[in-house]
Amino acid sequence: MTGLLLLLCSLTFYYFSVLRIDYEKTSLLDLGPYPDATEYFGQARALEREGRPYIQIGLDKLPSRYPVGYPILMLPWLKVLPEAKAVLAPFRTNQSIGLLLILAVFTTYAYVGVPLSGGIGALLLVTLPAFFTFCRSSLSEVSGSALVALAFVFAYLGLRANRRWPIYAASILLGLSFNIRTALVFFGPLLLAMALLPRTRSPIGWLFHCASAVIVFAIAASPFFVLNTLQFHHPFNTGHHFWAGKPIEMSMVFSPRNIPNHLTTIWNEFSLQWQHYRPANIFGTGTHFVPPFALLVVIGLPFIRRDRFAICALLAALTFCTAATMYVFADLRFYVPILFLSVAVAVLPVEWALRQIRAARKHWLAVVVILVLAVAACVGYPSQSGYKPKKGRFQAWDALSFDKQGQQSLQFFAAQELIKRVGNEPGNVFSDIDPVYLNALLPNQFVAAPLDANHNYRYSRIWHYGASEAIKLIGNGLGSSRPNYSLFAPVKGRAPDYARLPLVEGYKWLPIDGSDNNVIIMKLTQAPVE
Repeated sequence: MTGLLLLLCSLTFYYFSVLRIDYEKTSLLDLGPYPDATEYFGQARALEREGRPYIQIGLDKLPSRYPVGYPILMLPWLKVLPEAKAVLAPFRTNQSIGLLLILAVFTTYAYVGVPLSGGIGALLLVTLPAFFTFCRSSLSEVSGSALVALAFVFAYLGLRANRRWPIYAASILLGLSFNIRTALVFFGPLLLAMALLPRTRSPIGWLFHCASAVIVFAIAASPFFVLNTLQFHHPFNTGHHFWAGKPIEMSMVFSPRNIPNHLTTIWNEFSLQWQHYRPANIFGTGTHFVPPFALLVVIGLPFIRRDRFAICALLAALTFCTAATMYVFADLRFYVPILFLSVAVAVLPVEWALRQIRAARKHWLAVVVILVLAVAACVGYPSQSGYKPKKGRFQAWDALSFDKQGQQSLQFFAAQELIKRVGNEPGNVFSDIDPVYLNALLPNQFVAAPLDANHNYRYSRIWHYGASEAIKLIGNGLGSSRPNYSLFAPVKGRAPDYARLPLVEGYKWLPIDGSDNNVIIMKLTQAPVE
């Protein structure tokens, strides 16, 4: 009953901190940060419309730099949501996955006979800042981390029961996670679980199952390589190669020289000294974990049973952490899978403390310290919140009061205003708003393109869009009697830069009547003959 009550508390907190958010009253519908969220959404819309993933800029349908796994997960929500609310699909996807993960944590512990630990684990997970922050985001951290966590669960159940099918399931889940975030491949040592099962009657059978686990993983991961081959004619070329300003060298992306920067970032988070703006500030308080939670994890390490699962789990986690600390960018959101998995370790000392209370043993000081840390981890104190960060905050309170009333999504509003004023009439739209975002957001009859060469996709050595391409797109519109519009979103303290508008001899840009709320919509109109 206590475990169920803790689960109920977890679900209640999740409802008020994540599910209850009215995104239409926030600035989150602009889908920051760029280009991550916009390209995920753009691919999902392309899959819905044409059955193949791409991002669109003008008339060009181009490859994305990000894997297609997360956009595929959005498709059920795109089928359910009305067209005007399709932009909510990334958020609804993460909200759903987060809810399923909370239930999966409790169900797993209840299945092995410790529902109280399941309730504790669910509560520690749902109050983990990285969890509720990215569950209300439009990024892929939650979806990839959830598959990894479930892979660990199935590997544990397989070793616990000496059954092979759960480990095959773990191989599939781990392979699928690779299609969401390629860095999750570093959890591959988890597949060692198959080799740690008791041998079959013949060594050949044992080798067969070990090889089969790897093959199943490879098959589940293969869509990534198949798509690369179709788009770039090579399985190991990705969208990053297409969009990079110069060739990508792995020695630059992964290097031991990056380790000190990562360690400093982690220490600053633990010691409440972080100062930089980060993606977690967009969707939450900017904090990923609090010191009491980290201390619980450290205390829980000696409680880990030294068994077969611990061997492959710790090896997988260590391999991933080593790769993550060598990455060129030091961002704690790359450690979200480790934070999710560490909840299982944080549960161990709390479980021990409750056993001591029931047994009326004498370790009262240790019990009190652990329970105080558990309560502090759940309420998220002490911590920092916001930007510039303020110390002495309660993460649970900040999560419940997360509200950006009055901060409208200006780019989303501008696109809706265009649809409202123009209606169903097709046309080309030239704007300073991200073209991938606009093409995914606007109905099919519109084609969105940048104003000139000053856009987020100008660094590619393969593809180019500039003033000449804008003029060519306008010419195509004029030749087919297709209207050409320009759209400027309201930006506080900055006037629209009309000088960037493509100019065509004999035509001029005139405002459309009825536009309001500072959204500037113009139409290219033939100039009168003087």
